[in-house]
Amino acid sequence: MIFHQSHNSLSNYNYNAFVYTDTVWDYHFHRNPELIYVIRGAVNCTVNNRPYRLTAGQFGLCLSYDMHSYHPEPDTEYWVLVFSEDYVRFISKQLAGKTGASFPFRCRQAVEQFISHQLIRNPAPSTLTLKSCLYAIMEEFLSQIALIDKSTKETRIVSFVSDYVQQHHTQRLTLSDLATELGYDYNYMSRYFHSTFNMTFSDFVNIYRLETATKLLEDTDDSVTAIAFKSGFQSVRAFNNFFKKTTQQSPSQYRKASRR
Repeated sequence: MIFHQSHNSLSNYNYNAFVYTDTVWDYHFHRNPELIYVIRGAVNCTVNNRPYRLTAGQFGLCLSYDMHSYHPEPDTEYWVLVFSEDYVRFISKQLAGKTGASFPFRCRQAVEQFISHQLIRNPAPSTLTLKSCLYAIMEEFLSQIALIDKSTKETRIVSFVSDYVQQHHTQRLTLSDLATELGYDYNYMSRYFHSTFNMTFSDFVNIYRLETATKLLEDTDDSVTAIAFKSGFQSVRAFNNFFKKTTQQSPSQYRKASRR
C-alpha cells in the first residue's frame, strides 16, 4: 500500500521539520520535496523501489511525488524537512518530472554546519533563512546527483494524475475523465486509484482546489462564495465542509488569521 500524505502536498510556502529517533515511515508520497539528514546512526530508505542506506552526516532528497519509506536502525536520530517548491522557484522547473539517479549525498562541511545551525537546531527559521538554506542544499544535491526522467509505470501514473488534476481542478472533473485521458478502463482506474492514493478521487481533487482557495482568501477580497466556485467546488457547502475538515477552521477564520 502506498499512502498519499495530502498535508504535504499543499504549496503556498508550506513546510514542516521534525527530528525523529525510532519512527518508521512506510511507503508514501506527496507533492512537496522532502529532505532527510541522518544526525546519528543509519536509516534504511527505499525511494521509487530502490534501496539506500543513509549514515550519519548524509542527506537524501525526495523530489515531487517520489515514493519513499524510512526505516531507522537502532540508536538512530534523523531530521526530516518537507517544503513546497515556492521556496526554490528559480529551479523548480528544472526539477519538474524528474527524480534523482541516486539518493544519498553529502554537503561540504561549511554548508552542513550552516544547515545544522540555521535549520536543524532552529525550529522557527525565517522565510529568508529557509530559502538560503534550501538553495545551498539544492546546489550540493545537483552537483552530485544526476536528474533523470521518472520512468516506471507506477511513477508515470502518479505524476500524470497529479499534473492532470493540478491543471484541471478548477473545472468539473471525474475519475472517468482521468481514465479516458490515461487510456485505462474506468474500473481498473478506480481500483488503482484507491489502492495507490488511499483516498477518494474527489478528496484528491479537492486538495488542489483547497490550495487555490487559500491563495484567493489571502490575496483577494472576493467573497467566500465566489472563491468556492473559482476554486472548482460545486457548492459552497461542499467547500466549507472540506475546508474545515482539512484545516480545522472555516474559510473566514483562515482569511482573518492570514491577515494578522
